[in-house]
Amino acid sequence: MQEEVKKHTKKIYKTMTNKEHTLGEKSKEIIIEIFIIVFAVTLSIWLHSWSEHRHQQEEVAVFLGNLKNDIKNDIKNIDIEKKGYQNSNKGYEKILALTTLQLDSIYKSKNVVDFPIYSHGQIMSIGNYEGFKSSGKIGYIEDEKLKQKILNYYQIYVPAVNEVNKIYNDFLFKCFDKMIENADKPEEKMYADPKFKKTIEFLVKLGNNNIRVYDQNTKPEAYELIKEIDKELQK
Repeated sequence: MQEEVKKHTKKIYKTMTNKEHTLGEKSKEIIIEIFIIVFAVTLSIWLHSWSEHRHQQEEVAVFLGNLKNDIKNDIKNIDIEKKGYQNSNKGYEKILALTTLQLDSIYKSKNVVDFPIYSHGQIMSIGNYEGFKSSGKIGYIEDEKLKQKILNYYQIYVPAVNEVNKIYNDFLFKCFDKMIENADKPEEKMYADPKFKKTIEFLVKLGNNNIRVYDQNTKPEAYELIKEIDKELQK
């Protein structure tokens, strides 16, 4: 392109210094050459912008495809965690239902009370999102509705899942601390203790709350985001 501009610039110079042509002829030739230069530069800029835009949208398509897979994995992991909460709560509710006589009977027969332990860790995939965002490419997504849904999912719903899981884990470890503190006492007395029972009751409530966060907030948003991504990829 630079060579073409130089070529036509030289023609303008030659036209201006050509003593054989009249002023009108020179003006006409110069205008034509300027038009050619402007057209060539404009076309070059447009082609470059078009190529860059196409490349950006190809990056967006790859990102959305990877994001869709991440969200599908999020849903699977959420279902696994939900089942873990449900099973743990069943175990805790059995403990809460045990009477003092039943606890005495269990330990006299040298059996033990099964205390469910299920620690909930990081379950949401954020690598692809964080990489695309940190590279400043989120703006490449032209569908404003889709972009806002992605931002809401990763800035509101994903942190919410991680936060409620962390709160649950913190409280679960408080139960372990109470067990350690009462290690010198018979276990049947600890499980019959009203304060310890209240602790377990609260653990069940936290588990149910986290299931609600999964079912009523995060999963519906995840399914809706997958639909929006499919729409964009089909364009």
